[in-house]
Amino acid sequence: MSYPQRSWDDGDVEVIGSRLWAGGVATAVVAAGIAIVGVLILTNVFDLGIQTAQRSGALVDNAITIIPVCAAIAALAGTALLHLLLLTTPRPATFFSAIVLLVLVVLLLQVFLARGGVVDHIATAILYAAIGLAIISMLSGVSRTAVRPVTSGGWGGRQYDGRYDQRYGSYDQQQQQHPGPYPGGDQRTTRYDPRGGQGGGAGW
Repeated sequence: MSYPQRSWDDGDVEVIGSRLWAGGVATAVVAAGIAIVGVLILTNVFDLGIQTAQRSGALVDNAITIIPVCAAIAALAGTALLHLLLLTTPRPATFFSAIVLLVLVVLLLQVFLARGGVVDHIATAILYAAIGLAIISMLSGVSRTAVRPVTSGGWGGRQYDGRYDQRYGSYDQQQQQHPGPYPGGDQRTTRYDPRGGQGGGAGW
């Protein structure tokens, strides 16, 4: 299902909901994959724990499941936010990136302000930042392909709808009423008479 949207740059466009959400689901899968790889590297290769963003600084239990699920949910929530911005704001990708970056910064600050070791803080922050930046990058790309013009052709990408003819008459009708290169007569070769009316003669 598609929804009409006013584009501030290219005229009327519509959001292709199916394409947007297909990209959102794909982004969720990729984000979950990044989370799985990150958790495996941090826990098995470097023997580090993944911290929560709570003040206690507790480690995430069963991180190999919880972190990927949270990453997928975050990607789907980001898709919903992007859909709303596409329908309501003039520069949706810019606002989307700014909002998600602010949320990511708050999350990372909470990680560093929580209790725990500095190494665990850094490792957790790197993982969360990688997931967040991947979501921003992929959904921003999706936003550019999930819109299309409502009409094509005509001036500015719009299809001529005939409203001018309905209000003023067609160009052919104006020519019949006022012969000359321009509707209303040839103003370039008509001399203005201040005593009233218009006089003939050559140019200005």
